[in-house]
Amino acid sequence: MTNSAEQNINVDNFLKKKIATRSLLLLISKLLPVAVQLLIIFIFSRRLSYDDYGSYQSIWLYIGVLSAIGLFGLPSLLLSSSLQNILTWIKENKKTAIPIFVLLNLLPIVYLLTMVQHFTIGTKLLLLTVLIAQNISIIIETIAIKNENEKRVVISNIIFAAFFLTWHLYVLNSGYSLIKLLPGLLLLYIIKSLFLLQKKNNALPDQHTILAEDNIGKQWLYLGINDVLGMLFKWLDKWVILLLVTTAQFAVYFNGAYEIPIFALLVSAVGNIMIVEMSKKKSATSGGISELFATSSLLLASIVFPSFCFLLFYYQDFFTLFFSEKYLASIPFFVISIFILPARITNYTVALQVFHKSDIIVKGAVLDIGVAILLMLVLYPFLDFRGIALAFVLSTYIQIGYYLWHTGKLLNKRIIDFFPIKKLVGWMLFALAITCAGKFSSVLLSSMSRLVIGICVCGIASVGLFLYYFFQERKSI
Repeated sequence: MTNSAEQNINVDNFLKKKIATRSLLLLISKLLPVAVQLLIIFIFSRRLSYDDYGSYQSIWLYIGVLSAIGLFGLPSLLLSSSLQNILTWIKENKKTAIPIFVLLNLLPIVYLLTMVQHFTIGTKLLLLTVLIAQNISIIIETIAIKNENEKRVVISNIIFAAFFLTWHLYVLNSGYSLIKLLPGLLLLYIIKSLFLLQKKNNALPDQHTILAEDNIGKQWLYLGINDVLGMLFKWLDKWVILLLVTTAQFAVYFNGAYEIPIFALLVSAVGNIMIVEMSKKKSATSGGISELFATSSLLLASIVFPSFCFLLFYYQDFFTLFFSEKYLASIPFFVISIFILPARITNYTVALQVFHKSDIIVKGAVLDIGVAILLMLVLYPFLDFRGIALAFVLSTYIQIGYYLWHTGKLLNKRIIDFFPIKKLVGWMLFALAITCAGKFSSVLLSSMSRLVIGICVCGIASVGLFLYYFFQERKSI
């Protein structure tokens, strides 16, 4: 082996471990809040009435979609572009940029105050302040990630999660109401932002941005539209359900179609690192980008594939344990929704974003929503609300194919060149086999015993695959 080949292997191994290390830090910063969120769902779905629980979950629906409108792609732009370039563009186009920014942030206010009927005016105003505080904290956290201050992000999110849970439990046990809950959430977002701002080194390093940025405005427009459409797609089925049925019926559908957030966070954390790495000169090549796709897909598959297999074989035991038999009607939606998980092994738009092909990303988002709506109209008469859940799973796979096809055209590669197909298929078969063996070996045991065995098998498979990924000799992927 030549010195040049050895050097390339060392660089590849360093890149692989760097991505894994930084992604793990981001995952740690998000995992505890997700665990807290799931614990709150577990407790609230059991303790609250259908109406109160449906109203509680609807505030996160509104915050999610309206936050995406207010921020309009700014976090994504901060990750992939120079702060100096962004500020320069704003100064040069302030007569256009400032009115648009004001209008985008007025839209949530107008919508909440005029269109939402199941909240009091006091609840609406509190919800608006929480929305604004959350948006500010998202921007500050994005800057910290850009500056590679993941440790501070980890600490801030751990503190936030601890007090987030404490406040929810306090309000639940002292006479629950949204009027009591929301002020505490507002204070928590403010404290988180102040903690992250203690780091004085907030200047984004321009060396992360290596492509010409002569049209920041166009890039920002496309990223904003994509973020809004992406968030709208995430909540569209639930929004439609909320418009059609009562908050109690919305609660039943929500629990079944609720995508466990840890998997979206996995993709988000790894995707953020991929964007930063791709934006550097050494990675902005066809081969470097293919390497990043392969590395990220194996990293996430080591967690996602065993988790999917666990939910596929243990969905009945898992769902009734988590939500109790109170929400048995939600299980059909849950079974359909888990089939989206195998696709959560990478961020499929990062190369398009780095190379400023955001128009393609937006077209994919429009395609996603359009196909989902069309499939809803076709499937609903035959499958009822299950058809709505299935429509969103199918449209997601169509969108992924669209993004990969355009990425392949951009880099002059085939879609299969971005992924170690044989390894991924082998890992999925391994996860299916070991989970299936665990399931059928415990079929005569109690529900709790089966779950314990299933969780252990899932954990063993995930840890084994991750260690294989992290410590294996560097070979062609």
